[in-house]
Amino acid sequence: MSPELSQPVHLADPERPFWGFAELLLIAALFIPAVGIGGLAVRAGSPYLHFDAGAGLALLAAEFIGYAIIFLALRLLFARYHEPLLKSLGWIPQPFSVLNLIVLGVLLGVAMILLGSLMNFPNVETPFDNLLKDTASRIGIALFGVTFGPIVEELLFRGFLQPVLVDVMGVLPGILVTSVLFGALHLSQNAFIWQSGVLITLVGFVLGVVRHISGSTRASAITHISYNSLPFLLTFLLSGSHGSPK
Repeated sequence: MSPELSQPVHLADPERPFWGFAELLLIAALFIPAVGIGGLAVRAGSPYLHFDAGAGLALLAAEFIGYAIIFLALRLLFARYHEPLLKSLGWIPQPFSVLNLIVLGVLLGVAMILLGSLMNFPNVETPFDNLLKDTASRIGIALFGVTFGPIVEELLFRGFLQPVLVDVMGVLPGILVTSVLFGALHLSQNAFIWQSGVLITLVGFVLGVVRHISGSTRASAITHISYNSLPFLLTFLLSGSHGSPK
């Protein structure tokens, strides 16, 4: 056995974030205005760019602008402490192999599909379905969902929020509360279907565990990207054969 394989994996040391609830509340209060500013910017530019301001691609652009504002605020906030933004949010090398994290994400996706099939989802059109009406929106949202989107969510939830809650509440309660908030944030795009909230909360819990034991949001982001890839692939397959997926 080689020395590399015989060495145990070094898991993360306990974290003590230098920020707290005041910073969490500040960023939370900024979230809706930031997305609103993004929406106004997109609506103002739509006549010149010749796209529908209500289409999925336009709403995606608004969300992108909103996230940019949030991360600019975080950068300024962390600069007060003379700390780097990404490293502080746990964007560091992970102790697990990328392949293992990808496999975990795929298995998590399969498990959620199987569990969802047992939960009797109502057959209703959701706001997310409405964003996938045109091909450009489907492509843009899919690319966002397997690249930038998971990275942003991991940095905000598992990088910014979870360390504070774990430090104050303990490991399991901190990860659980983070996961519940993560699931709740996705409810509106899924027509407030409670089954969807439960599944996304479970996914968030697994991602939170990966983040905690590895100390790396890069690890949870790789798992998240892998997890997202499966439903987006199914979305394209279903939309190609049956119209907009349910």
